[in-house]
Amino acid sequence: MELSSEALRSIASETAVSAAQVTSVLKLALVEECTIPFITRYRKEVTGNLDEVVIAKILDSYEVFQETTKRREYILDTIKKMELLTPELEKNIKAAKTIQELEDLYAPYKSKKKTKGQAAVEAGLAPLAELILAATLPWSKIQEEATKFLKPEHKVTTPEEALEGARAILIEKIAHHAEAKEKLRGHFWSEALFVTHKRKDADKVEDCQKYKDYFEFSQKISELKLEKNAHRFMAIRRGMSVNVLSAQATFPKEKACAVLGQFFISKTCHSTVRPILDAIIEKAFTLYIDPSLDLEVKTELKKVADEFAIEIFGKNLKNLLLQPYLGPKTVMGVDPGIRTGCKIAVVDLTGKFLFDYVLYPDRNPDESAKIIDALCEKFQIHHIAIGNGTHGRETLQFIEESIPSVKAGTVHATLVNEAGASVYSASEIAREEFPDKDATVRGAISIARRFQDPLAELVKIDPKSIGVGQYQHDVNQVKLKKSLQNVVESCVNFVGVDLNTASAPLLSFISGIGPGMAKSIVKYREEKGAFKERQELLKIGRFTQKIFQQAAGFLRIYNGKNPLDSTFIHPETYPVLEEWAKEKDITIKTLAGDPKLISQFAADTRIRAKLGDFTHLDIVKSIQAPVQDPRSTFKSTEFRKDASRIEDLKIGEWYPGIVNNITQFGAFVDIGVKESGLLHVSQIADKFVTNPMDELKVGEEVKVKVLAIDFERKRISLTRKVDSPKPEYQNAPPPGSGKYTPPPKNETAPKNNAFSALKNFKLR
Repeated sequence: MELSSEALRSIASETAVSAAQVTSVLKLALVEECTIPFITRYRKEVTGNLDEVVIAKILDSYEVFQETTKRREYILDTIKKMELLTPELEKNIKAAKTIQELEDLYAPYKSKKKTKGQAAVEAGLAPLAELILAATLPWSKIQEEATKFLKPEHKVTTPEEALEGARAILIEKIAHHAEAKEKLRGHFWSEALFVTHKRKDADKVEDCQKYKDYFEFSQKISELKLEKNAHRFMAIRRGMSVNVLSAQATFPKEKACAVLGQFFISKTCHSTVRPILDAIIEKAFTLYIDPSLDLEVKTELKKVADEFAIEIFGKNLKNLLLQPYLGPKTVMGVDPGIRTGCKIAVVDLTGKFLFDYVLYPDRNPDESAKIIDALCEKFQIHHIAIGNGTHGRETLQFIEESIPSVKAGTVHATLVNEAGASVYSASEIAREEFPDKDATVRGAISIARRFQDPLAELVKIDPKSIGVGQYQHDVNQVKLKKSLQNVVESCVNFVGVDLNTASAPLLSFISGIGPGMAKSIVKYREEKGAFKERQELLKIGRFTQKIFQQAAGFLRIYNGKNPLDSTFIHPETYPVLEEWAKEKDITIKTLAGDPKLISQFAADTRIRAKLGDFTHLDIVKSIQAPVQDPRSTFKSTEFRKDASRIEDLKIGEWYPGIVNNITQFGAFVDIGVKESGLLHVSQIADKFVTNPMDELKVGEEVKVKVLAIDFERKRISLTRKVDSPKPEYQNAPPPGSGKYTPPPKNETAPKNNAFSALKNFKLR
């Protein structure tokens, strides 16, 4: 890893850190092969306490630097082999700082097919082209000079053909002039418009009306590039991909030619040559520069929109993974169903599967209630988790109204976001865990476990299936996968895992481990029993000292040989604590349980100097709260009982809800009906809001008012504003018209249509 001082300064400037910090991070990550979670938590003294976001940015910037360096070397080598590398060109290529600058310089040498301009150069017409560009002679004189360049062997037989060849040379010269193009590029990004139109055959496309906002749309590119508008470009791009929309970056031709003219038309230009040069410049712009910049703009807008979308997806995913958890308690998971029945699964406090059954809707609901109540008593269940999909609210209502233990308050029932549960149930991971169980039962197990510990269960599902993204299938999939992988790793290592209960999928995200080693850990645990101490990991085949260094601090062992193994304290610092305890003639266990001793340890300047300020402080915090989970504990959201369908909602009334997705244009909120409502960015607060994520996060409980309902399209508009616009009913007669029938009140579904009794049921 070698970086010039200029490169270091550049990366430092991009990431707003010092060059020394950049060097430290790169050395740790690339030379010492440390992971981002390990560097963030255990090398704070080395990095100056940089957080994982900045560390990731430094590594990303270095990757871009490497790509640019590699491309520069390729371009230099290619042009050198063509024997066209001049000292000035070499200097410019070496001075280029971005890929775009390099591509501008490389453009004239890129074409594999011989162009008209190149053919004209081979025909010896370059001097004639320079004569035209100099424009010191009148056009008539240049026409006379053209007779000297006739070369029949190159198909230049007339002065007109010679002049045409010279024009071709100049058109390509102007089109590939890096400095001129860069100047025009600046104008494009600050002044050009991005214009869309409806294609003539758009009506043949199904659902083309969803793009109607962009049938005649225009916005400055500089504005469309902003984060708050990125979703617009994503929508436009999708409309283009299905042949509904056409789009182009537009810039006034006259102004563009005037900008280019500054480079190619001198003040002494002869008046008779000026129209010729104007026409050449216009053609260079129309044929080459305009299409090139249009493509460049679309590419850059996509790149920027992708970055914003991926960032939002990552933040949503992080909040979802770190949402409040129930903890180690026995749970009954329910996957609701009417025709196919309700799938019930019971898991113990570690998430181990215990029991499953199916309740069908065509049998006695009273008997079903007795069965659920009996299961709660048998397995000491105090929590029932119900999937929030189809029939989720009806199932919750049935359980709340029919189960004695729930009515008595000894058992608590709640809806759980089941997004992705069906994906898990059909996955290879689920089949490996429960090869003899039906996919629907696996889904119920997943719902129960997700309630216990969302993080531990959600890591088994492809993040793209969890439903918190925006245009996730349209963005760069390689970058999306990398970003989401980093988010999951960050969350898992932030929380840490119990080495003796964690699943292989969860362990695989621990720093330094990976899927293969995770399976080896689980296999060792199954064969040898629970781990007694972290050092025991080194007995596993291929579990090297390096892996131990990167992973050990994030793997917890409760009630083991060493109390420190239940904390985030890294084994590499154990000797310092053990030496201090020995000096005080106490044990580590005594230290951890005595506030006075902890205070003495915290005040010991000798220890602080040995460990470093950041590490010393982290150790003190870990001793004070050795088993503290950074996540908050679960708190149930009570939806309104009179609203389980969109028809039950009333305009102008307030409803409790949970944010289940955030985009650039607003947030989607679950208010207890099947359809999530849209809380547009303009309705999030009484103040002006630019970024919804500044005000909300996925999983947050909110109070919202129903602003508008489109019954036909099943769309709900919400607001948090106290003073909101006039309510609006769509695709239904407005109140007071004499034709309007209020939505029916939510009636309790007949019990014989909701659940039924089980026959021949016996508790195992």
